[in-house]
Amino acid sequence: MDSFRCEPAKSRPDLVLFDAGGTLVLIDPDRFNSFIAGWDLPAVAADLLSEAHFRAMSDYAYRLAKGERLEFRWWVERFFGLAGLPLPAGVVEAFRGGQGMWTHPIQGARRAVLDLLARGYRVGVVSNSDGTVAEALELAGFGGLFELIIDSTSVGVSKPDPAIFRIALEELGVASGDTWYVGDSHYHDAGGARAAGLAAAVLIDPLALGPPGQQSVSSITELPDLLA
Repeated sequence: MDSFRCEPAKSRPDLVLFDAGGTLVLIDPDRFNSFIAGWDLPAVAADLLSEAHFRAMSDYAYRLAKGERLEFRWWVERFFGLAGLPLPAGVVEAFRGGQGMWTHPIQGARRAVLDLLARGYRVGVVSNSDGTVAEALELAGFGGLFELIIDSTSVGVSKPDPAIFRIALEELGVASGDTWYVGDSHYHDAGGARAAGLAAAVLIDPLALGPPGQQSVSSITELPDLLA
């Protein structure tokens, strides 16, 4: 079955903006297991951590889209539960800062970005992060690839607020209609990109959890051909 679950937009963009966590990088399994060892929790396999991330993000997005008022703590608790882990006192609070864990490159992500650059696209990052996204991407092997990296903590506004996308567009001098956005949350990423008037929003959705009609790919490796 074709993994493109929605007819792609017809116009070729000038700029492709990416989310970071869940799109380019995931939580590094070694760093995560070292972190939870401090609470005497058992190590979790990399594939289970990846699945827990995407399921927790999907659940989080659906609840927010229904109007529930949830903080990021809800995602952390859901992520731990889906990874089969209990929640000892203090672990959620300690984890919320990221602990420098978002440094594990998603397979094929760097090659996909390089492919887009080779085809003449401009690329950048717009991420809800804690001020460390540029460093995390550097550690994950993406250093020097992006024309611009916007971190929500640094600019004082977070997705899905369209203002964070407009900051990127203004700095790069690109129109919203000439820009695509790629992310893993249909609420924060796709919803925010639509609110900002971007030409298209593509969901990275390896478990096929996104809402009907959402333009999606199962892997970021499919993105260059979708754009073509």
